Amino acid sequence: MDPQNLVYILTIAGMLLIFVEMFVPSGGAIGVIAACCFFGAGYFAFQAWHESNPYLMWTYYGTVALIIPCCIVGAFVLIEKTPLGNRILLAAPTTDEVTPYQREQKHLMSLIGKQGVALNLMTPGGLVSIDGERLHAIAETMMIEANSPVEVVEVRGTRIVVRPVERAESAPTTVRHDAPKSPDEPEEFDPWKNALDDEQV
Repeated sequence: MDPQNLVYILTIAGMLLIFVEMFVPSGGAIGVIAACCFFGAGYFAFQAWHESNPYLMWTYYGTVALIIPCCIVGAFVLIEKTPLGNRILLAAPTTDEVTPYQREQKHLMSLIGKQGVALNLMTPGGLVSIDGERLHAIAETMMIEANSPVEVVEVRGTRIVVRPVERAESAPTTVRHDAPKSPDEPEEFDPWKNALDDEQV
């Protein structure tokens, strides 16, 4: 067969095999055959045009160097737009699919810093009530008594971490002895003051 005809046949076969490689899983075997077709086409192009038309030979080599990457890119674009391609190239998972509890985690993160009450004895896991919502929680310490006030400090997975909060003690009231007395309040008996008043009289 004429080497020039083999150049065209092998080049077309190589391009078709690139598309077949994208759709038919072969472990790279079809790709190797396509590469052999292009190498064979290059060899026969040398045999056909090296002496008679070297300009045509180098033009062919440059054209093939552009055709091969264009075929690969075109095959990827085509495979993404076909039902078969959607089965071969699985779509990337969405954020909700990757993190199914993303909304719950955002809600739990918003509770950091809020205070609530332990509903049972936490050793260290248990239930707490935050803003009227019952939630599974983990105690930062080893144990928290029931009905103890707690504060959310962090989130671990789908659980909140709480720590006990000290109850606010009432401030002691102080009585000022120098406070002015009301007019209706009786005065205290002072013997020294009464004795001085008698002497002046």
